[in-house]
Amino acid sequence: MTTLSEAIRKHHLSLGKTLQAHARGVGGSESQRERDAFVAFLKGDLLPHAHSEEKYLYSAVDNLVREHGRPTATMSVDHEFIADYVARIERTACELGSATDGDRARLLGQLRDLALRLDAIVELHLAKEERVYLPLIEEHLDPTRQRQLLEAIHESYEEERKAPADAALDVREIAPRERHRLIFDAFGALKPGEGFVLINDHDPKPLYYQFQAEHGGEFVWDYLEQGPEVWRVRIGRSAAA
Repeated sequence: MTTLSEAIRKHHLSLGKTLQAHARGVGGSESQRERDAFVAFLKGDLLPHAHSEEKYLYSAVDNLVREHGRPTATMSVDHEFIADYVARIERTACELGSATDGDRARLLGQLRDLALRLDAIVELHLAKEERVYLPLIEEHLDPTRQRQLLEAIHESYEEERKAPADAALDVREIAPRERHRLIFDAFGALKPGEGFVLINDHDPKPLYYQFQAEHGGEFVWDYLEQGPEVWRVRIGRSAAA
């Protein structure tokens, strides 16, 4: 028997694939019939899905969040998606810098698609903060606490803006026997919270296992690009290290 979660995930997958197909085909040389089909899908599938969740699913979730959850968890998911799209835009922009004429049109289209998706996520995210969270703060937090929050947010924002960008360590032209020594030397020079971007010509998974063995709990490892020709990994020293 199909569970509630399985059914909803399956419908989400179907909606997402159909919407993506329509979105990538609209605004060009499509026929009026195709545009009408897009509108019919939006009004006949996407909006009914949203309305039915509003009526039945969210009331059940409200009670569960109050008892077991974290109300801001969905906003943190937004931030994860925003960070991922920023990384993907950065990778695509870097690829464009050395792209051949044959790849340039594809990469420009990819960059445009990523930028539009990020724009939509940010627009929705900001609207949720302004329509849901800020009214709660204005109504229930006294002015002193509001000022303290504002100062803390502003200080954190400025610190991040002034933080130097991660340096790149490109080892593709370095003899393989020398690479690990250079990488661990670079890691040893990091302060807590700092990092660098390793650029390699293969998946440095063995290096990850060596970091686990020698610096378990002290490092962070985030793939920025995974082949097939170039691998980029941000390696950092944990803030608590």
